[in-house]
Amino acid sequence: MTARAPIDSSPFNDLLIVDIGGTVASGYAGKLYADYGARVVNLEPPEGFSTRHIAPLLDNGTSSIHAYLHANKQSVCWTDSVLTHPAIVAADLVILDVSTLPTSLAVDDFETNVCAISWYGLTGPYAGFRGSDASIHALTGLMHGIGETDGPPIIPTGYQAQVIGGLSAFNGSLGFLLGRLIKGRERSDAFCLDASIWEANMCLTDIGAAISFNDQPMPKRLGINRFAPTYPLGIWPCKDGWLGVTVLNPSQWTAFCQLLGLDDLATESKYQSSMARLDDVAIIEPRILKALSEQSAQDLFYRGQGMRIPLARVPTMEELFTVDQYLERSAFSEYSSEGEAFLAPSCPFRLVETPPYFGGDSVPLGAHNSSWARETSTADDAKGVNGSHSMGEVDWSTTQGPLQGLVIVDLSMGWAGPLATRNLADMGATVIKIEGCTRFDWFRSWEATEEWINSNGAEKEVRFINLNRNKLDVTLDFESKAGRELLLRLVGQADAVIENFSGGVLPKLKLNYPALRQENPQLVMVSMPAFGGTGPWAAFRAYGSTVEQSSGLPHLQGSEHQPPTMLHVAFGDAIAGLYGTAALLTALFHKKKTGKGQAVDLSQVECLLPNAMHGVVHQSIKGEPPARRGNFNPDYFIHGVFACIDDDDWILIQVQTEQQWRSAVAHISTLRPYAGLSPEHRQNKAEEIVCSVEEWTVTCSARQMMRDLQSIGITAIALNSASDLMDDPHLLARGYMQFVSHPFMGEQPHPSAPWRPGESAIPIGTSAPTLGQHNREILGGLLGLSDSQLAKLNKDGVIGNKPRIKLP
Repeated sequence: MTARAPIDSSPFNDLLIVDIGGTVASGYAGKLYADYGARVVNLEPPEGFSTRHIAPLLDNGTSSIHAYLHANKQSVCWTDSVLTHPAIVAADLVILDVSTLPTSLAVDDFETNVCAISWYGLTGPYAGFRGSDASIHALTGLMHGIGETDGPPIIPTGYQAQVIGGLSAFNGSLGFLLGRLIKGRERSDAFCLDASIWEANMCLTDIGAAISFNDQPMPKRLGINRFAPTYPLGIWPCKDGWLGVTVLNPSQWTAFCQLLGLDDLATESKYQSSMARLDDVAIIEPRILKALSEQSAQDLFYRGQGMRIPLARVPTMEELFTVDQYLERSAFSEYSSEGEAFLAPSCPFRLVETPPYFGGDSVPLGAHNSSWARETSTADDAKGVNGSHSMGEVDWSTTQGPLQGLVIVDLSMGWAGPLATRNLADMGATVIKIEGCTRFDWFRSWEATEEWINSNGAEKEVRFINLNRNKLDVTLDFESKAGRELLLRLVGQADAVIENFSGGVLPKLKLNYPALRQENPQLVMVSMPAFGGTGPWAAFRAYGSTVEQSSGLPHLQGSEHQPPTMLHVAFGDAIAGLYGTAALLTALFHKKKTGKGQAVDLSQVECLLPNAMHGVVHQSIKGEPPARRGNFNPDYFIHGVFACIDDDDWILIQVQTEQQWRSAVAHISTLRPYAGLSPEHRQNKAEEIVCSVEEWTVTCSARQMMRDLQSIGITAIALNSASDLMDDPHLLARGYMQFVSHPFMGEQPHPSAPWRPGESAIPIGTSAPTLGQHNREILGGLLGLSDSQLAKLNKDGVIGNKPRIKLP
């Protein structure tokens, strides 16, 4: 599908966004604005953005990655002062990346709204460190958990950390721009956001840090595609391809065994426990592999999903373009650069009434110089929600947040949806979480027992506490007539609803968008099923692991001798949550301008496709995927994860330039025999050089080496595990973890929002609510129910504040 013609009703059609960063992160943030109609201007230095040189290159010599990031944007070269350029003066938002900011400029020099992206944040002991996508994965703890048990940990490929960082920067900046619309801020009230790529990526691992704080055991690295406590979970070969498997509960295990003809395993009582299955992996897995090898992955996928088992067909890069689900949804679009076209991921969330661009063209350097010449452009062109005074005029940290006054009804459960609404709650929106006493959020627990109920187990799950701070909680059995009616009344007073049910659930209850819109014609509703709301897979079941498997991303990780390699036990959940935030904010911004609500269709699996863009465009252009080389990277002289003096302690070292090589040779004594080698000879002796580096690293502390190597200009990062995150010096210095009291768990750590409008993080007001904690406040106060009415609802089981065991 090619780019649609722009329409006047696009959500961002009157916004002017200027990108002076020129990195993948700033480019992706700008891309999301451009996808929905903003006028995005790349203000580039005379030599152009660095993204113009990222491989793979098209036959015409231009970068496909650059073309993907910068389709439907303008390009202007600056030659004089950036600060006085007409585009900067007129901008509603300037996106910059601190790593590429000219040395003559500082973030505070800009007199407009600014989103300042950086690897580690503008403050803290690592603020001046060199960074990379790999360095972020090292610091978050993600990398530490990937790979063989004895290591080394595997470096994720591509630009995934920057994609997440750019998405997060889009969310933060759009939230504050929306806040200006809501509050009618004057032009002088500009904001400056500190958008840390590291903190953006912490959404993948911050739950692990909280679990560690509570002295709960943290799983060790168990090997490729092995994540406790779930088993079977992995990617296994069939006779015609790869099948992704995630089997969590007893009913899924029974169905999976039946699917493969392993009925004796299904009836083994101890295998009703996932951990017991993992303990007996040496017995179970050979039988699973044999059964799979005799059958078709495609056939097993469809049959298994018909039995409600969350299986995934794990497509290669080549197969991605022919998957029926992705074809029907136009998951890939045509992009072009100077007349040469290729396929790349489409925007993964679709506003139904005002859809995004699908694909588009990237322009040559300076293509719009004339339209921004000083004699033809003036600051009077500024419109939208621009600000024009120095940073710090608005102290959002002492207010109730830019989104104060918005009301979101949250029907989602688990990880993805609650993370989406946590971000809005952090910015001040009122988020009303709806649960049932028998159908409570599964992050409280997968099932209820009398012992668990009596011990208040529903209030003690760290995962739930992490994702649901700053929210209100109401219990409603909306499968009942009374509960459904109350939900409809709540929706009538809301700005938006978000849900992540499997396709078909809400239509069956007559609670889908057409039904809810009858109660509230201006309603925004974001639906985020695993595969989107349309297509042959719309009703299929999935977990975050299923989503990662279905995206093809595992085919880009690890080495050729390894199976397609997963990065996380539930990689798709957190990333889909960030896009859920983006979807809500985009539709709410449009609603605030026009008064019109609409449905938004978000596909969680499509949310992972931009993370795989380096493989997708390589396949489209070259007709083959990039080689899987493990931690080796031919663009670097040294690129690896090396063992250190302590047990399971590792350091990432990346040496790319000649200057860095000379610095490394001078500092690392075991490299001196290679000092005189030409770059070509270094490549030929890459394995020897890796071994020589590790001879040195095994005698040293990872953190000390990190400091020493960073001081001489080399990207070096000590790998954190999840348990290290609570004590990381940089996170401590930035006050990243905020402690808030919880009635059943005491003081609990909460990760700060990944964007902050000053040196301090946005304060977290309240911990996660208890089940039904705000029934009286919302149902009584907001909807006006009397005490007797509330008592009857409680007696009838429509509301309550304790879980109940669902009767057969």
